[in-house]
Amino acid sequence: MTELHAGLELFRDQLREAVAHDLDRRLRPRAVRALIPAAAAAAAVGAALVFGLTGRSPVPSADAAVMRHVAAALTAPPATILHERALVTSGSTTSRYEVWIESAPPHHYHVIKWGHEATGSGRGSSDPAAALRSLVGSGDARVDAATMFDGAPAYKLTVTGASDRWLNGTAYVSRAGYHPLEIEANGQRIVFQTYEYLPATAANLQLLRG
Repeated sequence: MTELHAGLELFRDQLREAVAHDLDRRLRPRAVRALIPAAAAAAAVGAALVFGLTGRSPVPSADAAVMRHVAAALTAPPATILHERALVTSGSTTSRYEVWIESAPPHHYHVIKWGHEATGSGRGSSDPAAALRSLVGSGDARVDAATMFDGAPAYKLTVTGASDRWLNGTAYVSRAGYHPLEIEANGQRIVFQTYEYLPATAANLQLLRG
């Protein structure tokens, strides 16, 4: 998440270490009891400081952990090819969407969308999962609930603040692998059938050429 959230986690860990150190020195019970409210007060001060600087409540640690996992799942490992296959529904029309994107520069890609097929390089492949990753990193996505999606355990995310307004809405990610299951906003629904990273073998690199 943001540096401020990471700072809160560090602050929490430092408090825990201080308590453990004092316990190891075998403080008297009364002194230990006095230390607990002091630690809680210090944590409250830290949380208030974050809220005052950002205007947002601190993200619960469980939700922050989910977001870190989502960001990691949506970041391509080195020497891989991202492969996504989905059905995109806009109004009464549903179309196949499929894309292959090389993780290494120059990021060759091959995309099929709305009945059209294209290849190229760079970041012009219109990858909705990459946009979701950016929103997670900027704090514009939050965890709403642990739920089920099409019979599978999932997290429901609410997305706001996207520059591409159609991404403002809801997204579902797997609770098992944190990959996207669905993105729905502005009348468009993307249901992912495949989200995987292929090794950049010679055979798989051919997929980038169409």
